[in-house]
Amino acid sequence: MTYCESILGKKISDLTIKDMEDFFQANREESLNLEFKSYPTKGDHKEKENAIKKTVCALLNSEGGVVIWGAPVEIILKDGIRSATGPLTPFKIEHDKDRLVNKLTSSIIPMPVGIKVKILTKDDNKSIIIIEVEKSLVRPHQYDNYYYVRLDGQSRIAPHYLIKALMLGKEFPIIKGHVRLKSIDEDRGNVYLNFRLVILNSTEFINEKNLNYRLMVSHGKIIIGANQYNIYDHKTPILSKGGPQLLNFRIHINISELPCNLSIILHFGGEKSPFKSSSYDFRFDTSFDAGTVNDEIRYLFEKKENKLSTDISDATDEDIIERIFALS
Repeated sequence: MTYCESILGKKISDLTIKDMEDFFQANREESLNLEFKSYPTKGDHKEKENAIKKTVCALLNSEGGVVIWGAPVEIILKDGIRSATGPLTPFKIEHDKDRLVNKLTSSIIPMPVGIKVKILTKDDNKSIIIIEVEKSLVRPHQYDNYYYVRLDGQSRIAPHYLIKALMLGKEFPIIKGHVRLKSIDEDRGNVYLNFRLVILNSTEFINEKNLNYRLMVSHGKIIIGANQYNIYDHKTPILSKGGPQLLNFRIHINISELPCNLSIILHFGGEKSPFKSSSYDFRFDTSFDAGTVNDEIRYLFEKKENKLSTDISDATDEDIIERIFALS
């Protein structure tokens, strides 16, 4: 099955403008294999085209995917993921399909194959462009002297370890870790915050070996079953795409301690993938609602997920050390 079939429900050759309008009736989020590019009326077309080339390069170096150019205006969510819904942003196309494919492939080194383009034109002669990119067999590719990859739903300059792995022809799994607040219980002056941890392998056919993760909190104890922990460590021999690592845990706070801030940090990685961190900063006061939490944004004021150490540009080593010491 092609990416257009799995994401948009049709082969790229069969897509219509109405298909895309219907697709964006619901809110859509970018992913490892899907990127939106709206076409704002302001700005230079060449710069917008260069952004498309960068994204195509990133998809070639990763798992492939689909670019929708002329998508609705994107919204950046609190966790950094971009989403889009509503009317498309079509524009006047300067090139036909073949010339556009040629511009894309001639700008990327080495010249790639496996790029398909479909131009969908509206009644006003404005169009949107669908670009389907296959995972390249001759990675890594460069655009404008940089290597790009897809990481956490974004096209980014590739870290050194990924470039090295690509040059050696090695495959590596992409591991993601998340923590979510699921519910809050209250019992005789005690508040129990119930969380779920999920670590998943988003890469097909490449298992991670010897996954290690560490969970730390700044307040209270980590409660798992009948046991309590200051720091919880866990190892899993194999993490496949179809078998995510799941953990339900809770944190106990006495109601007399409210209001309070709670930080949670999850470190994770394995033999093939580098260690990443996901961090969450919550604030709870006496106005909490017991029961299921449908939207944790009420309590969550900062979230940074799936960050490599090189992503944390605003924190010194001393800042990181002090934060670790502050955790229980």
